[in-house]
Amino acid sequence: MKLTAQKKTGLVSTAITIVVILCLVVTNIVAYVLTEKYPITIDLTSNKAFQLSQESIDYISKLENEIEITVMNSRNSFASGGEYFEQAMSVIEQYEKYNSNITLKFVDLVTNPTWASQYGNLDVDVNDIVVSSGENTEKLTVYDIFNVQQSWYGASITSSNAENAMTGAIMNVVTEDKPVVTFLTGHEESEDSNFESILEKNGFEVKQIMLQTEDVPEDTDIIVSVAPLRDYTEEDIVKLNQFMRQDTESTPVIMYFASSEQSDLPVLEEWLATWGIGVGNGLVAETNSNKLISNNAFYGVADIKDLSYTEHMARTDLPIAFPFSRPVELLFSTNMGYTTSEVLSYSETSGLVDENVQKIEDIVLSGPITVAAQSVYTKDDIQAKLIVFGSDMLTYADFLNSSSLMNMEYMLSCFNTLAQRENVFNIAPKVLGGGSFTLNQGSLLMYTVLLVIVIPVVVLAVGLTVWVRRKRRQ
Repeated sequence: MKLTAQKKTGLVSTAITIVVILCLVVTNIVAYVLTEKYPITIDLTSNKAFQLSQESIDYISKLENEIEITVMNSRNSFASGGEYFEQAMSVIEQYEKYNSNITLKFVDLVTNPTWASQYGNLDVDVNDIVVSSGENTEKLTVYDIFNVQQSWYGASITSSNAENAMTGAIMNVVTEDKPVVTFLTGHEESEDSNFESILEKNGFEVKQIMLQTEDVPEDTDIIVSVAPLRDYTEEDIVKLNQFMRQDTESTPVIMYFASSEQSDLPVLEEWLATWGIGVGNGLVAETNSNKLISNNAFYGVADIKDLSYTEHMARTDLPIAFPFSRPVELLFSTNMGYTTSEVLSYSETSGLVDENVQKIEDIVLSGPITVAAQSVYTKDDIQAKLIVFGSDMLTYADFLNSSSLMNMEYMLSCFNTLAQRENVFNIAPKVLGGGSFTLNQGSLLMYTVLLVIVIPVVVLAVGLTVWVRRKRRQ
């Protein structure tokens, strides 16, 4: 019985279909076997969120130290926390790939509860990451590897800081000679352990001294005074001058943060004046809603005037919140070896609120108003630097930890620049999906009008037009 041409065509088509299906099945089996033996991943995200940056790769590939990374959970349990945990896991696993001296292991604290005791006072918990090299150990929590936004509804991860945190932790445990930041106490200074902890996690050694009874440590690179409420003594000033006049290869630095809570501090203010800087009375207010981070005239955004302090920043596209700042005054430009300049300022639409202003509408615009300034003293081979900020709130945890602000990046860049550090990593946080959408007050008002009024009115108008036309046709 002969097959018709139509049947022959059908058989050929069926045979081709079967062969194609078999080829696909075989290809999938081979691909599965290969990926099981040689894991292959392709990062298709636009910001390469699942890969290490070349900057990190270049650094870790040259390390000769033995480094151990321990994740306090099983791999599957850690990665099951969500897409950001998967991203962090992908990043963490790559460190041992680029250096054979780096080892990664997972310890499930649920089945091995006594394991954490070997880390002493680190207080290790589930999902913490411990980075060790020799006797140096550093712990990272989920709040270190992720940027977390708190709200009335709970906490949510807005971006990943995994690579920055991991590379920074590795640098901390292998680096012996760290810049020393000494915080002054004894004058009722504002104390924020979060600020000091951030510095420690980013490669600084932090010390505290009571200036009345202790000398400034010889290895100090930067002195920090945060909003003292009691005045300094003449003996305190002598110690500060000794620090600033020392003949060293590095430049001694003092960072002073003023506060709206302070009363007159005549001795300290006189010393600041010798450097050409004064801190005025009253508060700086911003009248432009686009320059505010909340519906409060004192929650203004600072403009960067000295770009040298942004050199170590991975991004400069977010605002720097500078709330409740006193005005900072430049008393002279140059004098007797001192040279002053602006560092940060409020915009041209800002003004000063003092005892003569009873309400915001009474503000007389006098911007731009300086809210941070520096003075550099140079004599022969000696150079010293004083930086004065008009508000201590720049260092508050709420602003440093906010992923919609640039406060942390800016402050770290300032410290890294002042300490003259070379190996500094500041990798921009990685956002998965659509990312966050930051609105200032002006934009918020515009979108509110658009979404609540304009669009509903347009939809209603179109609907009424269609309804009227249909009624007329009936």
